[in-house]
Amino acid sequence: MTTFEPPSGPSGPKACEAIANTMIGHFTTRLEVEAARRGGALTAAAIRELAESFLAEEAKRFQSVFRRSFDACTVTREAKQWESARRKPFDRILMKAFAPLFPPRQGDDGGKGVLSRRVIPGFNLAIDKMIGPMLYEQCQRKSQAILDRHRASSGGYDWDRIHADPETHALTTDVLVVVAHYFSAFEHRRDWFLSLVNSHLAPAQPGSPDSTWQLTETSFAEMMRALFADVRAQVVARPVELRRRYGEHTVDTVAAFFRRLDQL
Repeated sequence: MTTFEPPSGPSGPKACEAIANTMIGHFTTRLEVEAARRGGALTAAAIRELAESFLAEEAKRFQSVFRRSFDACTVTREAKQWESARRKPFDRILMKAFAPLFPPRQGDDGGKGVLSRRVIPGFNLAIDKMIGPMLYEQCQRKSQAILDRHRASSGGYDWDRIHADPETHALTTDVLVVVAHYFSAFEHRRDWFLSLVNSHLAPAQPGSPDSTWQLTETSFAEMMRALFADVRAQVVARPVELRRRYGEHTVDTVAAFFRRLDQL
């Protein structure tokens, strides 16, 4: 028996509707054929028997379709969290640094799988609380201005140019210096961060590999190392400039934060 391979079509709820309509149509055809073969009428028991047989057979034929539809819906749902550029462009810019720690997925920067994308809401909330709502909103506005300068011809954004923009680097550095300073009481703030993020994880899909995932001390350290990689490089390459901009004490605090991360 061949596997059902429909042409590419709608996604999301419409995809589920299309599959349901197709299966109902197939079953109706089966009923018509069987009714004609049995003299034009089917008993309730015969219909039930046909339904059970149909489901057993069609489940195999439609397995790849179900999986593809589920994957497409999952990607769409996660993309709405990840692709929040119109409302919260700064979140997208900031998370670029540790995006390779997400599981691999077609169309984005995932790779290692140390982190789950379920971490995104809690991470954004933690950043908001660490830098304060006023600075957080300023970052959103500045990020939107950067995005507007790098619109692609397709109507979207040229993210490679956005992430390479000097203003993007300056903005993220300013914010991450504040965040590093927030971790001056390292253990206390780390535990707070873990608790906050883990209590605000995005809902998991039933049976998904990350359904029981939690941010741990180890994955926290990997996230922070990736998030601060550019700032750490600047501390090494341009210490005088950074001390002039942020002050001796602040840069020393940032360096101390890096040392604590290295101990994890």
